[in-house]
Amino acid sequence: MSVVIEAHNISKRFFLGERNQRAFFEDVSVKTIRGLRRLARRRLAPEQSSSRDFWALKDISFQISQGQTLAIIGENGAGKSTLLKILSRITQPTTGTVKVYGRLASLLEVGTGFHPEFSGRDNIFLNGAMLGLSRKDVRKRFDRIVEFSGLAKFIDVPVKNYSSGMYVRLAFSVAAHLNPEIVILDEVLAVGDTVFQKKCFDRMEEIIDEGHAAILVSHGMAHIRRMCQICLWLKNGRIKMLGPTDEVASCYEKATTHEVVAHYEKQTAEQHGPTHPSAIAGLVQWSVQSKAASAPHSIIVSQAKVTFRFEIELTAMISHGKISVSVADAQGLILFTQQGELGQITRGKFWATLELPFLPLKPGEYIVTCTISEADHPVAFLRATPELTVLKDESLAQSGYHGVLNMPARLSVEQIPQA
Repeated sequence: MSVVIEAHNISKRFFLGERNQRAFFEDVSVKTIRGLRRLARRRLAPEQSSSRDFWALKDISFQISQGQTLAIIGENGAGKSTLLKILSRITQPTTGTVKVYGRLASLLEVGTGFHPEFSGRDNIFLNGAMLGLSRKDVRKRFDRIVEFSGLAKFIDVPVKNYSSGMYVRLAFSVAAHLNPEIVILDEVLAVGDTVFQKKCFDRMEEIIDEGHAAILVSHGMAHIRRMCQICLWLKNGRIKMLGPTDEVASCYEKATTHEVVAHYEKQTAEQHGPTHPSAIAGLVQWSVQSKAASAPHSIIVSQAKVTFRFEIELTAMISHGKISVSVADAQGLILFTQQGELGQITRGKFWATLELPFLPLKPGEYIVTCTISEADHPVAFLRATPELTVLKDESLAQSGYHGVLNMPARLSVEQIPQA
């Protein structure tokens, strides 16, 4: 497959803060020193760069071939949108080079490339001209674009009167139907409604199936796993990991889970201190037991029986107690909850046991939580640390895991004999 995008050592620097007289002279002095040292063929030490310099991206290198789809993930502020703007030639990198082979259509922000005074019809032809298409070529695709956007009634209205959702509808329809070799999409699709989002992702799959390249930035791991072959994880402007989507996404979800738990514990300690209700009870230890268990807190995907054991210590008596155990994914979505009775229980330690016929979870990191209530009022929230890890069964050939659950099932095909 031929390469359509090549990025070599891309870095992007921004200047922080407003310019005042002092900052101006500091910049002049720094740049003068750099120039003199450059003339003397001496390399400027990194620590002598301006303290107001902010590197949004640093030494980013990758390539995309025809027919591949690249996902870019990372927390807000990691540099994802900056990278897309460089690839789309909206901005130039401070250092490094980008080579794009083919016609590129990008949708980075709501209404990017639209003229607010022009109608939707005029902006379709304007965007087509920007992509190098003739008026005849755009006219051939015009009806499909309008039908997909669902804006036939408003196609002759100036786009300045469009809502943000209407902007997205028209912008995506134009970008996806003007036959680009490369499509770049940022998280702006989250603005659209649920039905239109599904249409967008279905159209993206059609573009990918046609052999075009695509770059997708999204926080939705399900969509990324479904549509992308390779994944780039950015952290603080640098490449944290680059590789197969399932492998990179799993590592990202694991790191995110650890950060969420650490932030929750820190926030709880700062806000409530020792008087927080969780002081009524504490989780001493926990474990998962099964034939498929590989460690006290890890289990391999299987259909074997699974038992969770929690050792809990109470610091006060509870008269009408209940206990529930919940399992949530890395994004905090609760997958299931099981509740049991505590009744009247005195202070001290006790064991709580949860038995499951099997654990229908796909590989990944999961948050396990015990909640203790008294008279239906929660008095203690106990997070199990470390988190539950579900591992792949390497002995089985897997075509990939999709969806939330990994249900045991058997799929068979039987041909119908011809009459």
